[in-house]
Amino acid sequence: MDLLKKLSAIAALAIACPASNFGYFTKHDAGQEVFSFISTFDSPRNAALEKSASALPSTDPSIVQLNPAAVIIADGKKRVAEAHWQTSEFADNQGTLSFTTQYQKFILQFSYNWLSYGTIEGYDQYGELNGSEYKPFSQLVTATVAYPMKHIRVGATIKFASDKLTGDATDQTAMAAAFDWGLTWMSDSKNYGFSFVARDFGAQIRGYLKDGSDDSYPLSQTFAIGGFFKPRSAPRLTLLAETDFPRYAEPDLNLGAEYALGEFFRIRAGFSRTWLDISRDFKQLASSSSRPDETNKARLFSLGLGYNSSLFAFDYAFSYLATEIGYEHRLGLRVEF
Repeated sequence: MDLLKKLSAIAALAIACPASNFGYFTKHDAGQEVFSFISTFDSPRNAALEKSASALPSTDPSIVQLNPAAVIIADGKKRVAEAHWQTSEFADNQGTLSFTTQYQKFILQFSYNWLSYGTIEGYDQYGELNGSEYKPFSQLVTATVAYPMKHIRVGATIKFASDKLTGDATDQTAMAAAFDWGLTWMSDSKNYGFSFVARDFGAQIRGYLKDGSDDSYPLSQTFAIGGFFKPRSAPRLTLLAETDFPRYAEPDLNLGAEYALGEFFRIRAGFSRTWLDISRDFKQLASSSSRPDETNKARLFSLGLGYNSSLFAFDYAFSYLATEIGYEHRLGLRVEF
């Protein structure tokens, strides 16, 4: 009965939050949001679980991308160096380098993230090649501090991003500043827990054009509520869920599962869908009319595999993208010492 009450409370919260979200956030106004590339620096583990793991504390330091409060360092270790890289139709070369350490009870992390779109050929006003070549390049630098307590953990991240488009004489590199904060709560049994996170609260601080107006366009300004559950009947399995509420986009639901194969290996799977798409899916099941083909999410589902020993960890993720866009592959390596 206790389990039924807990599941009922979670289900009620999951239904109420998207409904209230429409009353407090601006929708269908994505043109106001800038620097959306900041949310694409997903580690293999985060991508494989489709960003659903913000409530579960993890020794994978890239968890700070989802929740700065959820990072922990394994017993007997003091520092973690990590690198992960991806390639896909959206990016020619994208990756992250991070260093995590512990100072007294605080956990500190610094990261550098880059995104290269490859070489893009230029066109004139008539749609003809003009012989120009452009190499857009985006960067993100972050600094995180987390403070763990018995049941509650808190953390915050500051971010500085730059975005170069063309490099022409009339253009300049645009810049933005933002911050994240989050908290987690975990039960005595460590079989379930919850999180509340605010991500990318900030704005553009320098525009793309030297002679143009530098309006302070906002970033995504996303709130997120997450949870995890480890069934007693299947102690190797962890179920994860998060619902996100971006200010300028549709709210979405992210689901994930991680299963321990022995002591070192983990298999992962994740699914992501906006609440609007989920409602369309239910309408398709309830009637004979076909659902529209559009989708509000680039990724539909992901799969992953991880290996974690006392010396190093290796992660891989494969993501299937919507509307035949293609696939994403991610590789990650970290060393704990």
